[in-house]
Amino acid sequence: MLLNRPAWRVRQTARTIAAAGADRVRLTAGWSAIAPAPRSRRQPGAPFVATDPSTYPRGAWEPLDTAVTAARDAGLRVMLDIGFWAPRWAVRRPSANPNRQRYAPNPAQFADFATAVARRYGHAVDIFTTWNEPNHPSFLTPQYKRGRPRSPHVYRAMHEAAYVAIKHERPNALVLLGNTAATGGGGVAPLRFVRTMACVDERLEPLNVPECAGYRPIHADGFAHHPYSRATDPASPAAESDDAPLGDVKRLEGLLHALAERGRIARPLPLYVTEYGYESRPDDPFAPFDRDEQATWLSKAAFLAWKDPGTAMFAQFLLRDVDPGESGRQPGTRGFYRDFQTGLYAADGNAKPALQAFKLPFWIERHETASGPVLVAWGMVRPGRGRQPVRVEQRGDDGVWRAVRVSGPDCSDSGMEFLTDASGAFVAAATAAGPPLYRLSWRRSDGVWEAGVPVPVSAPSA
Repeated sequence: MLLNRPAWRVRQTARTIAAAGADRVRLTAGWSAIAPAPRSRRQPGAPFVATDPSTYPRGAWEPLDTAVTAARDAGLRVMLDIGFWAPRWAVRRPSANPNRQRYAPNPAQFADFATAVARRYGHAVDIFTTWNEPNHPSFLTPQYKRGRPRSPHVYRAMHEAAYVAIKHERPNALVLLGNTAATGGGGVAPLRFVRTMACVDERLEPLNVPECAGYRPIHADGFAHHPYSRATDPASPAAESDDAPLGDVKRLEGLLHALAERGRIARPLPLYVTEYGYESRPDDPFAPFDRDEQATWLSKAAFLAWKDPGTAMFAQFLLRDVDPGESGRQPGTRGFYRDFQTGLYAADGNAKPALQAFKLPFWIERHETASGPVLVAWGMVRPGRGRQPVRVEQRGDDGVWRAVRVSGPDCSDSGMEFLTDASGAFVAAATAAGPPLYRLSWRRSDGVWEAGVPVPVSAPSA
């Protein structure tokens, strides 16, 4: 929507994203899409200089230029993934798909491309991430070699080279490590990937393998992760001990903290959730949840991320479902729906309930106290800036929604309409009585009350 559409549509999409309350977009600086002669075995010579963006093919940067400008004009900040995939001349061996070269990319050549990206966009981009899901075989190979994880070592060399290159050009930019997938999925499970990348074993003792000779602490400003829990409640724990869905990100955070304490990582790293979402039916008839359930889980996921002090960012993937017709597969088969239908909008452009769940995420839990049960409500208004007027509403047996009295640090004496904090969030308490279906409503600047998606009262989250 931002990299492969006409400029007018890109600008329209950026405005749509901003109107939903997002404050940032994540774009990809595709190495193989921008570099010259991406299918050649030899890197082109003069006048091409890999670190100089002006020597790249005419028009190569144009789609990304358009997207970055449109995002900035819409009031959105930009983060850039530098990477996938590589040109053929930068990998050790060819991949079966000539457009997705990913076998052990050369770290120095990757750093040269990172330099070119930072030089061209450093004035407009304040966060860079190195590659995407390096623990997944779709993005980096080899994942294993002779039974041992290999991708963590390949990626460590790539990241460290790119980190130095970006910081040389833009010292104040954040450079994130990881962008890891939540599970192994045919690759290396994320916790094992991090340990191996840091050259330690399960006891966090140094690994005695050739790839770790001369190991030095990894430098980064944060750790990016994709903690999908696509078939479960977002609070559900992982089935495998080295996986890290949203319900288990504290184990990932704990590992990163322990590695920083032991000097394997140069500094403690906050967590940046750079992808998260749920597929929905009927957009994908094989998805485990319908559109209303998608919206409910997105609300709960936003709450879980908000209350975790170690999480610095929480992203939604995607804005709009990928059209299954683009898969090239037989209609009606699982392969036809192989791409993500996790959008806030369906492929036909119609909004799903997930859009309201993104704009006005809300969650409410029943807590038992010494004086009886209490409902604790959390919500957030993403559109707008500063404190926002809101109310919590309950659906009566007659189907009518009515504001309920709540109490909290930002609530007025009446307890009905109150203001969020400066970030747009609030926590409030209410008496546990009546039908168990609630929602958040927000009074927009035009005076109209806009309602979020209804959610049932749930048990406390871990």
